Amino acid sequence: MYEVERGNDMTIQIENNKILDFVEYVDSFYNPATGIYPITGATVEVITKAIKTYIAGVSESEAIYQEGFVGQTWGGGDTVDRERVRDLILENPECEVVE
Repeated sequence: MYEVERGNDMTIQIENNKILDFVEYVDSFYNPATGIYPITGATVEVITKAIKTYIAGVSESEAIYQEGFVGQTWGGGDTVDRERVRDLILENPECEVVE
């Protein structure tokens, strides 16, 4: 079980296999060699780091509002989650969309 403590007694719990499935899902879209929408520099490590950042930020708490994650919640690894993780990947200066 992957747990993220959010303060105010809030904890997000996600099964490890769902995290692994989500990493594979994101990689299938943004892998620089094989992805549908390749991003240079989007290694599994970069993707995993972006996912951890995203999961740590999802919630509806006031702390999230202050961090810029207004009202975002974990959608179970859906398309919206993937696109939000993509945006975090693209914040990495070594990553850019392959034209």
